[in-house]
Amino acid sequence: ELKKLRAIIDTLETGEPALVLIDEILRGTNSDDKTHGSEEFIRKLIGFNCLTLFATHDLSLSVLENELAGQVDNYCFESVIKDGELLFDYTLQRGVARNKNASFLMKKMGIIGSAFPVE
Repeated sequence: ELKKLRAIIDTLETGEPALVLIDEILRGTNSDDKTHGSEEFIRKLIGFNCLTLFATHDLSLSVLENELAGQVDNYCFESVIKDGELLFDYTLQRGVARNKNASFLMKKMGIIGSAFPVE
């Protein structure tokens, strides 16, 4: 994975415009290291002639929208939990997804207890 990230930087260093698609980098490390590495990578990408779509479930990275206003924007696909079902409309929305899909599904499947409210 790191070799692929390095290849992205090498390509961007040519100065050519690029579209960069990133999905959940650094999954094999602890959450603090993943957050830090992801944030630093995002900050580095901002310096290049590229449009980046960076998919992550790391909600702490969403603060970059405030810190890097005009350079980072948060978008999400939000789900709705209604009548005991998890529903998606697949509409891109501004902001950060907040529903706890995994916890809901774990509860529904009996994997975890009743601590999670099922609507």
